[in-house]
Amino acid sequence: MKIGILGGTFNPIHTGHLIIAEQAYDEFGLDKVLIMPSGISYLKKDMEIPEGSVRLRMARLATEDNPHFEVSDMEIRRGGNTYTADTIEELNKLHPENEYFFITGADTLHEMGYWIDPERIFKGCTVLAAVRNNKRPEDLKEDIERYKEQFCAKIELMHTLNIEISSSMIREYIKRGRSVRYYVPEKVREFIKENRLYER
Repeated sequence: MKIGILGGTFNPIHTGHLIIAEQAYDEFGLDKVLIMPSGISYLKKDMEIPEGSVRLRMARLATEDNPHFEVSDMEIRRGGNTYTADTIEELNKLHPENEYFFITGADTLHEMGYWIDPERIFKGCTVLAAVRNNKRPEDLKEDIERYKEQFCAKIELMHTLNIEISSSMIREYIKRGRSVRYYVPEKVREFIKENRLYER
């Protein structure tokens, strides 16, 4: 099977995450996309982040009506700092018959060479980098060529619309009492409201 992986803190999960996952599924003929909330991100260790169980619940609410999305608790169950290299390696060990595709944004692609053990990431999957329509593929050429030379990386570009939604924006809107309807799936919005998340 061809399995996509969309990881992230998902604090909270929002419509932009779901659109990029659906586009990867459609454009690259994936069989399934794993939506994988991170455990403790070493890149965001100073942030106040809800418990993994809370972010898992929001991810499940957001994806329950999509049969080719599956929420994975792999990184949350692992404990300790979350490293993408460990996740990719573990998935390949569990299911070596599958082909894995790591879904990310073009901005993140630039940073991946500085992550922990990037060679293990690129060895174990194809990276699908979402290029927004205000960014030219040529702008990424240098990064892609460097990764191919250093790590024998397999990288495909996926073109997406400019979706100006971020989890930090949603948290700020909620804190200020502004509506986040349609920025997040309705069941996620209700869960956030019922549990008074992000209000301060």
